[in-house]
Order: sequence, then structure tokens, then C-alpha cells
Amino acid sequence: MIIGIDLGGTKIAAALANDRGKIKTDVNIPTEAGKGQRAVIDNVIKAVAALMSSSKKKVHCLGIGVPGPILYETGIVIEPPNLPGWKKVNLKKILEKRFRLPVQLDNDANCAALAEAKFGAGRDAKDFIYVTVSTGIGGGIIIDRKLYRGAIGAAGEFGHMIIDPHGPICGCGNYGCFEALASGTAIKKRAGLDAISVELAARQGDEKALRVIRETAHYLAIGFANLVNVFNPELIVVGGGVSKMRELLFTPIREEFKKYALTLPAKNVKIVRAKLGDEVGVLGAIALCL
Repeated sequence: MIIGIDLGGTKIAAALANDRGKIKTDVNIPTEAGKGQRAVIDNVIKAVAALMSSSKKKVHCLGIGVPGPILYETGIVIEPPNLPGWKKVNLKKILEKRFRLPVQLDNDANCAALAEAKFGAGRDAKDFIYVTVSTGIGGGIIIDRKLYRGAIGAAGEFGHMIIDPHGPICGCGNYGCFEALASGTAIKKRAGLDAISVELAARQGDEKALRVIRETAHYLAIGFANLVNVFNPELIVVGGGVSKMRELLFTPIREEFKKYALTLPAKNVKIVRAKLGDEVGVLGAIALCL
């Protein structure tokens, strides 16, 4: 048995699964990030303990996906933006000491890429790029069925490709990042409404909402073309809340994408929606162990 944990800014999702990734039971508890590092770690421990006590079989591994940058080799969480008071926290060591189990830890976007590779839209692909378009933009790189992490484990920060150096300021301090132009946050700034409201308005024919979606699709098409030109993947797998717009967003992306991508790799790539939905985080943490 394996336990997978998705540590988010507002909730901790945890699940007990077998070695085929079949979830047997799960729990969701508030993160309580505002109470500080110790309270959050206590809540993670509480979730793991509840799942362990529910299992009749021995748990062999604990996987955990966390927001923000990490040092993969050591399991140190640096300074996740949604977890105030965290600075170089060795979460892997803390959990291994508490539960006497091997712990696998990675950032949440890498976990999501692994989940789609193992259980989702990328199951049959050897090489693909996973992009999550949500509050921000992140992702993971699968090469030869393995996750590519880069020299220090920081690969896949697609949100900080510069798309337009004269564009709006990004949370990272640069201007015109992919995230600043095409994320859910960018949609909200452009429309004055969140992505869900923009979608609803667009489906009712609202011209401003339709224009905002076309602009977002334009920037996503440029970003995806850059990734295709660099990596030549079989698939771009798109997850995150913004992807729930489905054909409203994907149709203009696919049409415009061809303008910016090189002809040969563009012909050989498919842009598809991720399959795993809200379970992607825990399934990614389980995939880390597998």
C-alpha cells in the first residue's frame, strides 16, 4: 500500500492506494496555512496517521507533492508562496522520522505530470509536456517515460518564459512572463472576473468575455509553440482550472498554435486536455512512489 498527499495552500488531500494506483480510501483536511509551519506539518501527520490506521496491509511508501520550489535530492521545501513561514523545511526527513517509512517528495506540478504519465492522458506517450494553467502556470517534462527535473530539480517552470518583455509584471518580478499573460490570474485582471465567470459569460455570447478568451488562447498558443519547438513532444497535456473551458479555449489554441510552431514538430504533436481532474495531485504523489 502507498499513501499519496497533495499539500495545497487551503487543503491537504491524502489517499491510500495499492501498487496499481487504485485508491482505497481518502481524507481531506484544511491546511491551516495561516497558523504557520508547525500547524501544517501536524495536519499532514494527522492525515497520514488516519490513513495508516485504516489500512489492514503494511504501507510501504509515502509520496507528497508540495507547492513551490524544492531541493529534490534532500526533500527540502524552500519557500512555497502559499505556505507562509516555510523556509528550507526538510519535510522528507520530518516525515521519515515520524513514520519510519521511505518518503518521496516533489513539487506539485512534477507530481501532476507523473500522474498523467502513469494513469492519465500521457499513458501511451513516450515524450510529452504537461502544462497546468491555473492561478499560475507550471508544468513537468516527461522524456523517454521519465520525469526530467534539470540540474537542481527546477525544470518545468514554463510560467516564467518571457512571451512579451513589454507585457505586465509577473509575481517573479519580470515582465511579460507566460504566467502574467495566460494564467487564471491574468484572465481575472483582464476581465475583472474569475475564469469560471468569464467562461459562463462567453457561453452566453458576451463579447468582452469571448475577447478575453481569444487573447488568452493567443498567449497559450505562443507558449505551447515555444515548448514544441524546444522539446518536440508527442503531446502537450493541459491541466488546471482554466483547462475546464474545454473547446472554448482549445479550439482557438489549436488554430493559432500552427502560426508559431515549426511545421514538422507542429504536425506531430497533439494538444489535449488532462484526464485526471481534481485527483491529479494525490495520484501524482502515489506515482512518485511507484
